[in-house]
Amino acid sequence: MSLYASGIVRIITDPQLRAFDSGTMVCNFAGGIQEGKDKQGNWINNAIDIEAWGKSAEVITDKCSKGDSIMVTGSIRRQEWQDKETGAKRSKHILSVQRFEFLPRGAAATEEPF
Repeated sequence: MSLYASGIVRIITDPQLRAFDSGTMVCNFAGGIQEGKDKQGNWINNAIDIEAWGKSAEVITDKCSKGDSIMVTGSIRRQEWQDKETGAKRSKHILSVQRFEFLPRGAAATEEPF
């Protein structure tokens, strides 16, 4: 069973494109999500690592940069590893893009940037 998510994210790291020996391309970047404001009026911000594969990876890397907003739909998966320094188990969630849509620059702008 997969968990799917869809929403607008602000790109908070420039997309990085990598090619594998097989020719497959992947791009990785972090996306910021604002969940609203807390009781004190401060923005509640979260971030998620995002990956796109194949032609999507190339297009996103070519057309997007830090600060842009993008609509994404994809599946969420958990990545686990062992910290090389401490030996502790670590994990994070990654959104694997299945569909995306560029938004005009300035779209979904917020009072406080990521």
